[in-house]
Amino acid sequence: MAPERVIYEFGDFRLDAAQRLLLLKSGAHMLPLTSRAFDTLLYLVQHPGQLLNKATLLKAIWPHVVVEENSLNQNISLLRRVLGERPGEYRYIVTVPGRGYRFVAEVRAVDQSTESASRVLPADGQMRISIAILPFANLTGDPARGYLGEAMAEELINTSARVRWLDVASRTSTFAFKDRQLDVRQIARELEVDAVLEGSIRRAGDRIRVTAQFVDGRTGRHLWSESYDCSGEDLSGMQDELTVAIVDAIVGHFTMGSTRRMAPTRHLDAYHLYLQAMALRAQPTEGNLDAAIQLLERAVTRDPEFARAWYAVAETRAYRVINDGCSSKLLHEAERDARHALELDPSVSRAHGVLGLIDACYGRWVDAEGRLRKALAMTANNPDTLAFHAVYIARQVGHERQALTEIEHAYALAPASPALALQLGTQRLLNGESADVDKWIDIAVANGYPTSLAAVHEARARIATNQGHFSEAARQLAETLSPASREAGGFDAVQAFYRAQSDRSRCERAIMALQAWQENLRPQDLDLPTAQRLMVWFTTLGAVEAAYEVAQRALDHMTPSGVIGGGWGILWLEEMRPFRDSSHFQPLLARLGLFGYWRQYGPPDNCVLRGELLRCF
Repeated sequence: MAPERVIYEFGDFRLDAAQRLLLLKSGAHMLPLTSRAFDTLLYLVQHPGQLLNKATLLKAIWPHVVVEENSLNQNISLLRRVLGERPGEYRYIVTVPGRGYRFVAEVRAVDQSTESASRVLPADGQMRISIAILPFANLTGDPARGYLGEAMAEELINTSARVRWLDVASRTSTFAFKDRQLDVRQIARELEVDAVLEGSIRRAGDRIRVTAQFVDGRTGRHLWSESYDCSGEDLSGMQDELTVAIVDAIVGHFTMGSTRRMAPTRHLDAYHLYLQAMALRAQPTEGNLDAAIQLLERAVTRDPEFARAWYAVAETRAYRVINDGCSSKLLHEAERDARHALELDPSVSRAHGVLGLIDACYGRWVDAEGRLRKALAMTANNPDTLAFHAVYIARQVGHERQALTEIEHAYALAPASPALALQLGTQRLLNGESADVDKWIDIAVANGYPTSLAAVHEARARIATNQGHFSEAARQLAETLSPASREAGGFDAVQAFYRAQSDRSRCERAIMALQAWQENLRPQDLDLPTAQRLMVWFTTLGAVEAAYEVAQRALDHMTPSGVIGGGWGILWLEEMRPFRDSSHFQPLLARLGLFGYWRQYGPPDNCVLRGELLRCF
């Protein structure tokens, strides 16, 4: 078979040579790799078991180009992270010191023409895991209880269907397999699903034991198995709680790599509201976040002790506030709800992450760091907490290399997350990288991230700018303008700025257009993201004084509420060097409250701190 017609399978992964994609077998989620990292992995899996010296690999991956060994080492390190290898673990790639590398996992080549295209990308463009839920077997010895197995499966089907990235086979399809003694793999093939949930109900003394097991439809391997006990007279009453616990275990398996024995709530209707809210949050437009908050408020009204819903509503309010530059009263409500979640369940580590985000919005950087460190101490490998620290602290304070490392780690833990794919692409752009960054943005969108989000447009605009496609960059950013910004001249200002990028003689006209735009904006319409964009553009055009005027105006507007907002990672962009060289820079840093953090945790990358003076190189 020609290489371009082959899919290579190893461990939990599939490598599609034709589409140049690394996929998770379960649900075919895409794990984006740089072009050279993909070439490295492809060459390794095409030569399994062979000791490949570095010279051979360099020649194969970088033909006709002279590169240092460090480039290969970086690719190997990235591959290990993406494949989930921990330090000292060699499930896939073994380093032979002084000699080279060996790919040690068993590799199977599959004819790509026999693969179902729907396993790679469903028609609606969102990655999903397809599952079938079979009627639970009645092993109680009492035929009269046979209906319980069907009722349990039916409720599980209805609830699982509310999880946005699960495709659940219909009741009619799955119930056709009741009492048929077939191999799970055959059932999965007939139903065309990735995994099968089967279970049983049996008597254990005077109690009833419900067992559920989740099985990989391709290999027949058990993904997890759990047992739940209840009173023999109370199975019907416990059905809602069992449904929540089992569906939560399915979700936990794919999102956190573990299962949970305890149901997060006893109220199925509250859990349904929670699942609806999580589906909306996964596509975080302004309208979806507002709708998610309303659903979560209804959930905690139904079950006031539903700690995870309290945490979720706190985090959703915080996301909503961050999008507004931290200028909303929702900050207080988010802090209230996060603290209440911790009162109900001190183990909800992500609530500390929300409180850290809130501290960062107020410029309480040391407190924010403490909160995130506490959350990570409670759950060291929580991808959300790692991303919180990277985006809302490390990025803001200028620890850009640390931010990239943390987001890469988070993505390796949750490779199906479109939000993390977007943040990884964004951080690479902020760090000055350009090669293959667009792939990360495309993967985020393919996995369900809305193309209408400002963050997506901004990332694509920056990519287009790096490539010299200024008209495309202007088009992307024009999509992010609010009605107030357009009315104030924002569209003309965006066009003028990008014309000046291709023709430097237009710089003065562009500066005038930007000044007219910001002067026409009322204080309440000059949101922090717009102000920060103006700061970067004025600096790029050489109008550093104008950039500082915008910064001070934005901070003056926020000062009464005590917040300093987010998005200050722009200060460390390469094009902001003239801004950092200005005498106004030190007072601005003091106003942002950053010196206390740097004294304790170190200055920004490529900078030194001497007392209250930061010098950057």
